[in-house]
Amino acid sequence: GTPDPTRTDTLHRGRPDTHGNNDGKASWDMKVRRKKLRGTSAVLVSRLAVASSFVALLLLWIFGSAHLPSKQATAGGSRLRVAGDSHGGLETPQDRAEVADVGGQSVIALFLDEKPKDAIRIAVLDEECPLAAEFISWIVDNQKTDCHACTIYRGEPVPSYWGSKDYPDRWDNGGRWGPPYALIQGGFLNTRQDHIQRENHRPQVKRGMVAWAGLEGVHFFVALADHPEWGHEHTVWGRVFEEDMPTLDMLVKTRELNVLKRSNPVVTNFANPMHFTVVRM
Repeated sequence: GTPDPTRTDTLHRGRPDTHGNNDGKASWDMKVRRKKLRGTSAVLVSRLAVASSFVALLLLWIFGSAHLPSKQATAGGSRLRVAGDSHGGLETPQDRAEVADVGGQSVIALFLDEKPKDAIRIAVLDEECPLAAEFISWIVDNQKTDCHACTIYRGEPVPSYWGSKDYPDRWDNGGRWGPPYALIQGGFLNTRQDHIQRENHRPQVKRGMVAWAGLEGVHFFVALADHPEWGHEHTVWGRVFEEDMPTLDMLVKTRELNVLKRSNPVVTNFANPMHFTVVRM
């Protein structure tokens, strides 16, 4: 009879001939084997690609991690770099010992209410000056209600002749130690107390150290240069981070200053005192 065009079992290409033709069956088997081989090769290539990617990532992790800073270093747990750590001018072993590690100390930051807005970070020497540290902590928590005049008001540039042996060894009347006196001064005026008891941590004052003005607080200064002329009189309760010192240097170089020549000693103040906010880092 006439073949049914709707039937595909005997007309489909590549299928074995139902009428006993073995050539069609052999051709079909060969194509099946080739298809299986192609599938197996694709799987192998895919697996090799995945393995190569894994090995590359493993090598990157092994060799790349050697160049990454340790968690301890990035977290600041090893050593905080503060002014005085790596500067010269540490004349004796005692002075070098006084510039100690500050890892683990608390850190505060002063933010001026006007430009520059850069933080002035200070490592507070909690163990050496517990009374100062307790007071500073209280100021941080209560400054909005109790610190009525948290300001930086005095700016004494570093004169070009500072420490020169060509000048007399004194701090007035044409001496090598000013005026001006190489410092910035501010205050934590508050309702709680008007002074902080003198503490035993009184090293020779170096650049970047923060100490109480006079023998007791609550006015403080930051040294813009080394001050061997002061001996061991001032309680040093903190150190400014070295990278933040240029901010203080620029204040005395760029802001208007008023020199009070009639005072004794001669004092140089900022024409416009700067209010600041202190925060705990």
